[in-house]
Amino acid sequence: MKCNVFVVAMTLLAVASMSAAAQIKLDMNKITCKDILGYNSADQLFVQYWMSGYYNAAANSDVLNLERLQNNSAKVMAYCKKNKADTLPTAIKKSAS
Repeated sequence: MKCNVFVVAMTLLAVASMSAAAQIKLDMNKITCKDILGYNSADQLFVQYWMSGYYNAAANSDVLNLERLQNNSAKVMAYCKKNKADTLPTAIKKSAS
């Protein structure tokens, strides 16, 4: 019985320390167009979904419109190719107008 408790405790301790080490802080307002263009496609997609969720929440919308997301993302990426120094939130605002 003591052995089982020890194994469970050690497993929980190992999992807790692994997840703590994997935490990353990223200020989405500081991502530049140059940054996002340099990301691999999986990371670009993650940022696109995160930003979509952020702006949908700000608009009090809980609907993910995939076609709209893809169209808006394409506009933002086209804007970013021409304005690499701008931040991502700036690119989102300017590509929407």
